[in-house]
Amino acid sequence: MQRELGALLGVSADAIYLFEKLKRRPSVEALIGAEFLFGVHARMIFPALYASIEREIARRAADFAEVLGGLDDAASRAKRQLIEELVMRVAGEQPHI
Repeated sequence: MQRELGALLGVSADAIYLFEKLKRRPSVEALIGAEFLFGVHARMIFPALYASIEREIARRAADFAEVLGGLDDAASRAKRQLIEELVMRVAGEQPHI
């Protein structure tokens, strides 16, 4: 099945295996292709990948929030608000987009 799926997505069977084992991230083309083939959002096909990316972005957001922490201008407050909303989404407090 990996060979056939790989052929449809334009990648090798080995690439499919590596995607499944989280040893390699699929390309944008493979993500979109998988959505098309299976008729569901890529989040449903690659849940661990999505979780990994969300954690990575949340970590970066936390680092950015620290930089903004000492700033009290309107733009910095607005950016902090966006970061707080991001963190809430990742924590599951709001629906994911």
